Amino acid sequence: MLSRKKLSRMSIVLLLTLLLSTVLNVSAQGSGGRLVVADAASNTSLDPFVTAWHSWPHYAIFATLFARNADLTYGGFLADTWEASEDGLSLTINLVENATFTDGTSVNAEAIKWNLEKYANPDTGAAQGADLIGLLTSVDVNSEYSLTLNLATPYAPLVFTLSGLEIVSPTAYEAAGVENFGLAPVGAGPFKLKELNTNNYILLEKNPDFAWAPPGLTDNKGPVLLDELQVLFISEEQTILAALETGEVTVADVPTQNLEDMRANPDLSITEAKLAEIRYVGFNTSKAPWDNVELRQAFAYATDRDEVNELGYDGLAEPLYQPLPTTIWGHNPELDAGSYHFDTEKASAMLDELGYVDVDGDGLRETPEGEAWDVPLAVGSSDEYLRLAEILDAQWRAVGIPVRIDAMERNALIDLTTTAEHDLFLLNYGYTDPSILTYFFHPSRKGGSNRTWFSTDELTALLEGADTDLNQETRYETITELSQYVIDQSPWIFLVTPPALIGVRNEIKGWVINPDLSFQYWDAYIE
Repeated sequence: MLSRKKLSRMSIVLLLTLLLSTVLNVSAQGSGGRLVVADAASNTSLDPFVTAWHSWPHYAIFATLFARNADLTYGGFLADTWEASEDGLSLTINLVENATFTDGTSVNAEAIKWNLEKYANPDTGAAQGADLIGLLTSVDVNSEYSLTLNLATPYAPLVFTLSGLEIVSPTAYEAAGVENFGLAPVGAGPFKLKELNTNNYILLEKNPDFAWAPPGLTDNKGPVLLDELQVLFISEEQTILAALETGEVTVADVPTQNLEDMRANPDLSITEAKLAEIRYVGFNTSKAPWDNVELRQAFAYATDRDEVNELGYDGLAEPLYQPLPTTIWGHNPELDAGSYHFDTEKASAMLDELGYVDVDGDGLRETPEGEAWDVPLAVGSSDEYLRLAEILDAQWRAVGIPVRIDAMERNALIDLTTTAEHDLFLLNYGYTDPSILTYFFHPSRKGGSNRTWFSTDELTALLEGADTDLNQETRYETITELSQYVIDQSPWIFLVTPPALIGVRNEIKGWVINPDLSFQYWDAYIE
């Protein structure tokens, strides 16, 4: 007799097959085929100057100046050779000379200059290029394939920053305009747009002219072996897993709750690692009462990270007590002891002292004015984040904090945090450099990536000091100091570093998952 769980899984499989049969094709045998991934976060603008984050389609459509190598160093992509000045105020880049955009125009120094100046223009409003605002003072074109970036100050993560800035065709962008480029993107990456079905999927096809793959990732200069790459905008965990098991999805994240079942599936390979990511709660510190540091600290004391790990990730995550996880350089384990650990007595005492007490005896606290207290927590509607929100709701209610979970689409949540009208929010970041703290806490990022709207002169000085220090030893010391400052001021409650559990169908060959957990498909094909 089939269990209810088995029947549910079979029903999901049948339903998924019916719903997606029009957009999913069985991969071709042998070299080539279609790689299919499920990623709801990829349902964002394909214009890199507009989107708040970059994902599978961006990395496939666009090339960058630099790329992260398999050994986690940085190497050239569109950049062939490069040299920084001794004072760190300029970087000369010589480009590969055979790269073209998929509209046939050349990836030359003028095209790179156009892109970098657009990223550096504050009027563009590009979240990913904001590091260049005020930093890039000018770009000199030395020859057709050589240019020099001139900087206002030395900048330690410059190559890292440039590795994350997708290069678009200026010709195509100016022809389409900002209103339409996201629907018809033109880059110089290994794939190009074939079909976009808004809110459902994006289908990319091989760029047959691509022949400049990063040498630190593959010996195959290109084109890639795969014929197509499809990204499905699916967020429901069990729907994704059902598609992975039937072969309608090739690569997918596996929730911790389903790990043992997926390990037992002979058609799958499972890779397990730690993500260079965190999950955190943020406060809108520009809005009362969240401008009160003691109130924020009380919430931190009321948060049991061990329970978040156990209930949210089956004990496979890592509880976090500082803004940088162990997987990002700059993490200092000595900071953990002095952070805010779970202590309901301290949380309750602080709330009492601040005037948040239970007036009517219902177990929930009122405001210092004696009015009903409402604590909205904005959260994305994915299974993982709803699960985390429910755990936090139970923990905080245990000390009398009345939580209201506001679930919404991720795009809506991102937009909300740029308005300064929100209260608390539950989000994540994934990064590989400590300059992520500038991204989230520099005053110039308010209204954008500074979602807590938190900044002080002291913190700004620490952020800028860390980013402009080319000495790794002293930079680490400054990063430690600014991490301690963020701990003390508590604009975030750090929760966990989640595990990376990636399921891959066995019919795809030649793939690699790099140490930074990027899925390397340069040499992959479907058998």
